Amino acid sequence: MRLTYPLLQNAKPQSKPYKLRDRDSMYLRVSVSGSKVWKFDYRLDGKDCSYTLGRFPDLSIADARQLRNAAAKLVASGIHPKAYEKQLQQQTVAHQKNTLWPVCEEWLNDNRGNWTAYYHGQATRFLTRYVKNSQFGAMPIRDITVTHMYDLLQSIAKRKALAGDERKAEGAPHIAIRLRQHLDAVFRRAIISGRVDSNPVAALKPSDVVTLPPTRHNRALAADELKNVLAAFSVTGTQLTRLAMRLLLLTSVRTVELRGATWREFDLESAIWAIPGGRMKMERAHVVPLSAQAIETLEKIKKISQPKSADDYLFPNVRDKSRPMAATTINAALVRAGFNHERPFRAHGARGTFSTWAHEQGFAPLAIERQLAHVERNRVSRAYNKAEFLPERQKMMQAWGNYLENLSD
Repeated sequence: MRLTYPLLQNAKPQSKPYKLRDRDSMYLRVSVSGSKVWKFDYRLDGKDCSYTLGRFPDLSIADARQLRNAAAKLVASGIHPKAYEKQLQQQTVAHQKNTLWPVCEEWLNDNRGNWTAYYHGQATRFLTRYVKNSQFGAMPIRDITVTHMYDLLQSIAKRKALAGDERKAEGAPHIAIRLRQHLDAVFRRAIISGRVDSNPVAALKPSDVVTLPPTRHNRALAADELKNVLAAFSVTGTQLTRLAMRLLLLTSVRTVELRGATWREFDLESAIWAIPGGRMKMERAHVVPLSAQAIETLEKIKKISQPKSADDYLFPNVRDKSRPMAATTINAALVRAGFNHERPFRAHGARGTFSTWAHEQGFAPLAIERQLAHVERNRVSRAYNKAEFLPERQKMMQAWGNYLENLSD
């Protein structure tokens, strides 16, 4: 019987499985349930065997015959087709395991418990974007050369169109340096696990890859300079952005901590802002005393944003209220206000300005450090810090609020 597509398509299930034979020991097996599978019968090592070629109609007659011919050649060489197929699968798995991206994933997973959530997330984003989503992610790690890594890092360092993390003022050169650190650690892991014999990244010094722009220090501002910054807050950006900049100065938190704040974290009656550990750089919960000026600012923010639940952000993203304010919003507003390379000031500089002022006013150094959420490495200091220095810090933050208010007059 000559097998044709209509014949195979119209073959109906019966009370028992049956075969529609083609040639050269190949046939279509129709099961009781109606499934149709191409099979090839052969004899090897004194045993009758059967090899499944594939399902009909996914596998056509012509393709099934080609697979049957390939299987017959293996049998003629004394090889079971199924064993050969399994060997190929194992080789494929081994190949994929020894490509660059899986090694990156192993390194990220191994260090998840050793890093903060922020650092782990940053490393994951960088490696995903520049390794997994590039030609190098699926490349065998043994085939990657110094030239490959140099070209990759150079392409990042010289990138003109920046987005996401790269939109920070330092630009792409710093991203390239950080990625080089990550890849250096990944290849060291690959050496330890026996997947490579050498580290192509180790041959590249940072200076071989990029020329870093001059460092812009977030220096502390003198009173006159701070007065200019406060004046700029009244004219630059949206009203909500201006209030965000003001609250940043009044609380001396990090920008990322301010942007991610929700109303649930604030107790205005107790004048306390309790930031959970998961949102802090060192993953340690942080309590921020609120001055009268900070509370007044929060009330203005609430009037504008009109939160519907305690989980709403203080500063929602203008395009998507389910996300916080963009990372670049505050610094972009400062740039528009004229704070550039000639007049250097960025959001993070607010912390240094506060710290300098507080030390000059004679407040306890440990209280200042706790207000800035700096983790003490000394065991005695850590134990002492459990008291949070709240009375001292409440007095300090109110004095800071009064100082800023007087400068604004």
